[in-house]
Amino acid sequence: MLYRSCVLVWLGLFLGSSLYGQEVDSVRILWWNVENAFDTVDDPLTYDEEFTPEGAKAWTSYRFYRKVTALAKGLRTAAGADVPDFIGLCEVESPAVMDALIQQLPWEWPLWQYYEEGPDARGIDIVVLYHSERWELLKAGQIANEAVERSRSAVMTTFVRREAPLDTLVLSWWHLPSRRRSNPAYRQSSLTSFAREGPSDFILGDMNSDPRGPLASWMEALGYVHLHQTGTWGTYAFGQKWSHLDSVWRRSSSSWQGNYRAFSFGLSENTAGQLSLKPTFYAGTYYGGASDHLPLRICVHK
Repeated sequence: MLYRSCVLVWLGLFLGSSLYGQEVDSVRILWWNVENAFDTVDDPLTYDEEFTPEGAKAWTSYRFYRKVTALAKGLRTAAGADVPDFIGLCEVESPAVMDALIQQLPWEWPLWQYYEEGPDARGIDIVVLYHSERWELLKAGQIANEAVERSRSAVMTTFVRREAPLDTLVLSWWHLPSRRRSNPAYRQSSLTSFAREGPSDFILGDMNSDPRGPLASWMEALGYVHLHQTGTWGTYAFGQKWSHLDSVWRRSSSSWQGNYRAFSFGLSENTAGQLSLKPTFYAGTYYGGASDHLPLRICVHK
């Protein structure tokens, strides 16, 4: 089902502010894996039974709304004083989740939402929000994963700026197969499948792979280079172990440039001074955090 709705979302107050010292006309993007953002209703077509009040996760309305509130706070925090042009979220189960999330955000900012439910066996999808007063969505669609049956699809979007300079920006949003599939060939074949639709200026997503490993070679073979990353954060934490699972990639021939960083949100420090991240669940135990991933904040420009 194609679900597009106009939503008003407050994400910042200062239109002219900059990010990472870039020019005020830089394009600002957020990406976040929101860790199993399920509603509480059982969908008979997907494997979501554990995220119901009677399921293994005891996913009650209280836990659902606590998570949604935390996600809304995380988005506002990551946006800071800047106004995002685009926001990509993955692991969203349904339009009902997005409706609840939007209701937790202050009003004032008009964004449009692109949401198309995909074939994933668990029912999790990618959702893209974009600033409708700055950008027009020319084209959008899913890219099915031909390498892994009933896996999550990617989303490819083409936007044109509404005011001068009338730039066109092609963004693809990926969520590669989980590391529970230990064979990296699943991720390599999946990214090859996603890339078949043609080039994007940027590919953003949860790659479930460190950008400094084999992923770099795979992406370079497709014509992409790792966008400059600032800061020392990982993007995902499992206990005290940090990993760089989320990353951004630029088409080598693109005229767009930029950088990105993981934005700190929901961090905690133990008595030894080690930083961790408060997830929703950890090793099967409920902790009530927003996500086990940090949001990325990306600034791109020509």
